[in-house]
Amino acid sequence: MNTKNYCVILAGGQGTRLWPMSREKKPKQFIDVLGTGKTLLQMTYERFASCIDADNIIIVTNETYRQLVIEQIPGLKYENILMEPMRRNTVPAVTWAALEIRRRCPDGRFIVSPSDQNITGYDDFRSDVLKSLDYVEEHEVLLTLGVKPTCPEVSFGYIQMADKVDGYCNIYNVRSFTEKPANEFAKIFYESGEFLWNTGLFVWRSDTFLDAVKGASEEFSSIVKTVITKYDKGEYVADLLMELFTKCPNMSLEQSVLEKADNVDVMLCHFGWADLGTWAAVHEALLKSDMGNVVIDSKSLLYDCKDCIIKLPDGHVAVVQGLEDYVVVEDGNVLVICRKGDQKNIRKFVNDAQLNLGEEFV
Repeated sequence: MNTKNYCVILAGGQGTRLWPMSREKKPKQFIDVLGTGKTLLQMTYERFASCIDADNIIIVTNETYRQLVIEQIPGLKYENILMEPMRRNTVPAVTWAALEIRRRCPDGRFIVSPSDQNITGYDDFRSDVLKSLDYVEEHEVLLTLGVKPTCPEVSFGYIQMADKVDGYCNIYNVRSFTEKPANEFAKIFYESGEFLWNTGLFVWRSDTFLDAVKGASEEFSSIVKTVITKYDKGEYVADLLMELFTKCPNMSLEQSVLEKADNVDVMLCHFGWADLGTWAAVHEALLKSDMGNVVIDSKSLLYDCKDCIIKLPDGHVAVVQGLEDYVVVEDGNVLVICRKGDQKNIRKFVNDAQLNLGEEFV
């Protein structure tokens, strides 16, 4: 395996939309969402360990989840766990990882991956990942990985393709990013053939990314230049991280960096992909009954039910009648029954439970 290739797995999120299975103390990346016997983090780690040296796989998480990472990835070196001092979206986390990779390997390149995705077609996945890493070695670009949409999905982000890059059959310049479009726009994007789903997988050289962050705004430039200088001098990392995380805006990579850069490309990939951010996405990813129902490691009796998803603790039984397109999920001290297509309300449910019932329910 190429020793210049690195992977950065982002595993610090709370996964609110998969509540109540995903909780603040143990969010979705640390649980077996799909009923495979492996957590989403374990599946993500193993996926990349098949094509990138395990010593070069870095996991960025919150201090709260350090022990969970150690327990679930026992072979991971301690120095490959980067612990965020606070939650601040993706920019400071990836910036810190880029600094660390740059320190270890000045010309290193890396792929950034969420820890909550469902990937199928592993051979295509490995091939596309390695080709993308080779591409950014030869080109000073910020590369995004996209897949063809299979429906006008409104819960995913979209990347609009521009001109094809000379000499490459599946790499294009990027014209625009759109995050979670309204129904009418998602339909236009899907039918136009110009848009890909944004997988949230990004590939670049560490120096290329740091230059892009510095160029995103004067504020970013000042923060990153100061941190790089101090980091290279070996100043106390904890103080630098606090400075980086507190001063960086709470924005996504797309909003804060990629939309402002003029060297962004997208690779049309051929593996199967889904973001497991909602119960609807989990339902879509799993094998369904003749009536479209999904039951995950649970005992249940369903009568006149269609397109529902059921998940219960061991020893519990669900008897459900007459529901269509519903979520029935119980975990610990919470049972949630809600419309599957109305997932945006999950955040409201979590907030209300926390405010009116107490912290132990979230």
